[in-house]
Amino acid sequence: MTIEERVIRYFDLASMPQNIPYSTSGLMRELNITEDDIFKYKMKLFEELSLKPVEKRDILIKTTIKPLLKKYGFSTSGSDWRRETDDAYIFIHLQNSQFNAFSGGARFCFHISSSKKDEIVEKLSNQWVYNQAICDLDPFYFLPYCGMLSAYYSAGWHQIDGYKNYLPKDTPIEDICSQIGEDFDKYVLPELSAVQSYEDFLNLRTQKLKRYEEKEIRLLKYYHAAQTSITAYGKSVFPTLVDLRKKLELTVDDVTSHLEWLDICRENSSFTKCDAKELAIKAAKEENESPSST
Repeated sequence: MTIEERVIRYFDLASMPQNIPYSTSGLMRELNITEDDIFKYKMKLFEELSLKPVEKRDILIKTTIKPLLKKYGFSTSGSDWRRETDDAYIFIHLQNSQFNAFSGGARFCFHISSSKKDEIVEKLSNQWVYNQAICDLDPFYFLPYCGMLSAYYSAGWHQIDGYKNYLPKDTPIEDICSQIGEDFDKYVLPELSAVQSYEDFLNLRTQKLKRYEEKEIRLLKYYHAAQTSITAYGKSVFPTLVDLRKKLELTVDDVTSHLEWLDICRENSSFTKCDAKELAIKAAKEENESPSST
């Protein structure tokens, strides 16, 4: 095999469950490749990307999000948008992750909040900072299943591309704009456009926060935790997953009721070959021993 073929084989093996999250230096020795060989191959793939993740994010904001917000009555100032209501403002602020890199792709989130006109602290563009602790929402609260089955969902952040099985993903920009644009146009902005006062916003926020009490959302939180944890910590995460399942008040029947969702979480994760299904079910069956039994 050529060096490139051995590097490709390395990535295939390194992303197998038995090699995650452990060191893959043994694979490198076995295939007779170096860190430099791996780096050169990744750089080749980066150069072949249609667009870098942050470039896709910028196109999404410019060509899709900004026009949609304007359509629904929001004015813009840099990465902030606002709409005036009877006694308040509704704010949407775009925050980019400080950890944006090829491995994690472009991560960003939208802070949705509101302030009464007579309680503005300083300039309007800074209100989202003060509102985070008291009336913050993100777009995922409005989406089906709180966005947890979206390919662009990552622990409450939007994410574009990043590594998939250690190699850079390259989602067509058209697909990104189409899906996230539909999310805003169909679910987020129509509900926000119905808000005509500060009280309306608080009522909407209360309604959205209650969604996280729904069994389907609690189940998806469990699935995401199982899939993310097994790739980061392996089976050692089992006790933590048991505690989480109990905290979320999920039964074995609950956990096994929508395993197809766990498959979607896996396909959307960074390591698609790591299946958390067995661990998730086992943790659902585990019961802590009672004090009298020890």
